[in-house]
Amino acid sequence: MSHVPDGEDFDGDAPEELVALVGAPNVGKSVLFNAIADSYVDVSNYPGTTVETTLARAEGFALTDTPGAYGISSFNEEERVTREIVLEADTVINVVDATHLGRDLFLTLQLLDMGIPTVVALNMMDEARADDIDIDVEGLEDALGVPVVPTVAIDGTGVDALEERLPEATAPEDPSIESWFDELPADLAANRREKTLLVEADEATAVQVTDRDRSVADGGVPGFVDPAFREQIYEHRRERVGDIVDRIQSTEERRGSLGERLSDLMLDPLTGTPIALAVLGLVYYVIGDLVAQRLVDFLESVVFAEYYVPFVQGAVESALPAAGWLEPVEYVLINSNLGLLTVTVQYILGVLLPLVVAFYLAIGALEDSGVLPRLAVLTDRGLSRIGLNGRAIVPMIVGVGCVTMAVITTRMVGSRRERLIATGLLGLAIPCSAQLGVILGLLAGLGLVWWFGYLGVLLLVFGLAGVALDRTLPGETQGLVAELPRMRVPRPTNILRKTYNRTKMFLTEAIPLFAATAVVISLMDYAGALDSLKESMAPLTRVVGMPADFAQVLILGLIRRDFAAAGMTDLAITPAQTFVGLVVVTLFVPCILSMVMIVKERNVTTGALMWIGSWVVAFGVGGLLAVVMGL
Repeated sequence: MSHVPDGEDFDGDAPEELVALVGAPNVGKSVLFNAIADSYVDVSNYPGTTVETTLARAEGFALTDTPGAYGISSFNEEERVTREIVLEADTVINVVDATHLGRDLFLTLQLLDMGIPTVVALNMMDEARADDIDIDVEGLEDALGVPVVPTVAIDGTGVDALEERLPEATAPEDPSIESWFDELPADLAANRREKTLLVEADEATAVQVTDRDRSVADGGVPGFVDPAFREQIYEHRRERVGDIVDRIQSTEERRGSLGERLSDLMLDPLTGTPIALAVLGLVYYVIGDLVAQRLVDFLESVVFAEYYVPFVQGAVESALPAAGWLEPVEYVLINSNLGLLTVTVQYILGVLLPLVVAFYLAIGALEDSGVLPRLAVLTDRGLSRIGLNGRAIVPMIVGVGCVTMAVITTRMVGSRRERLIATGLLGLAIPCSAQLGVILGLLAGLGLVWWFGYLGVLLLVFGLAGVALDRTLPGETQGLVAELPRMRVPRPTNILRKTYNRTKMFLTEAIPLFAATAVVISLMDYAGALDSLKESMAPLTRVVGMPADFAQVLILGLIRRDFAAAGMTDLAITPAQTFVGLVVVTLFVPCILSMVMIVKERNVTTGALMWIGSWVVAFGVGGLLAVVMGL
């Protein structure tokens, strides 16, 4: 069995064993992972997906996490990634929430049925005690036949004992399970892990075994047993879980805690809506105002504009000789549009980095406190009307701060179809905070009616585009399945650790992409290609009733969206033209860095379609408004 993923660097001393952390969402896997890991090797998307996994080095073995899953199957990307890792792992640490044994032990028994050496980390024992749940840990260990270690991951309790008992990992044989495999061909070349999934009708495993064992291909894809048989397996497993829980757990009745009462308030639409608006308002205030406006403005206008950029420009001009053949190099490095050492560095460190850190801190706090899944439940009904579910609320809020960052957060949105819808709406109808600040300033001079008109047009386009995408893209919206974790006070160390790891991953991915983009755009600008594009756009400006100089505004918008809005301040135009122009630059294509991220997260074809679609919608809506207003 190949254990450590190929290509990972362990300084020539690669551990032979691969240990996987497996468990349901919100059971403390990431905290336990950080407590066990000695050093991180890689934080990246699992091949062929947008699901993040982390590989680290521990004492004598490689440690990998898995997405939260309630079972080993292939019903969604998270489960598929978990399945792939579990099929390759030598040992599994199954993290179980001590307050939800009836739910989590189903996965435990499935792992044992698959014959995977397992150690159970019985986590959140502090919360079980707070809920007056008494668990016979020794009885649970006897019932499962594998080591069970009580832990409180957030303060490190039980982590050392868990590592000490890892060599005891086992998978006790259960003769009754063998009868399941009679449904499969007798000579099928599959191991116990695969056979268990085959009789549970896991399609991905069936295809994998068929591709490997051509002798069964002509007889049909194995594993597609009678659904009633699969349900028998599940029912048998649930009965085993119920029997174990009845024997080893007792619970005393108690009054609801403050967290539970707050949870009830958040889930009730009457009280939850104002609470949700307050939370989202706070998130926007932190990300969209304090960071995206004030901190970023200070960094751009003071730190970079007054100190960094002049210093770098002077250093480059002094270092490079005054030779004509070096002029393109100098232009690429320090030009004022997207210089590699000036504007690009300014954008990454002065704009994106503060936004990334702020976003991950905010999301970490919402995750750790249990607020985020409740926001998703509360907003699910409204978002379902445009083909999304409640998890899409986060990218939409983040998009008002930075669309580039929001595109990355679409990873938390259910299926590929929903991620496409969310990305399309972000690129089309969500103005970023830097752009919105300039737009608000221009609209303030026109009056409140123009502001409501602008907002109304955007909401109309947002809703119609969402409905159109929902009805056009194949497939159906996944229903929101959200486990509501316990409401708790966020742990600062946990939030900071996750923020650091996620930010590091983002910068590792983003810096090369942004640098390459800067070089290409700078060379196009130097060669006059951007000027040619400006001239070719002149006829389009007349369609929306704008002067020819509006083309320059749109060119700036290709680079950064706020540049476009700011460019309108120099145009001598009427209030109606200002209104139409602001609608057009908002609906116009995402900035070049957002497009790079869209292509990376989706693919080139999707990015191209979104780019072309933005042109069509921007000038279509703008042209319609121009006709209505007589421009």
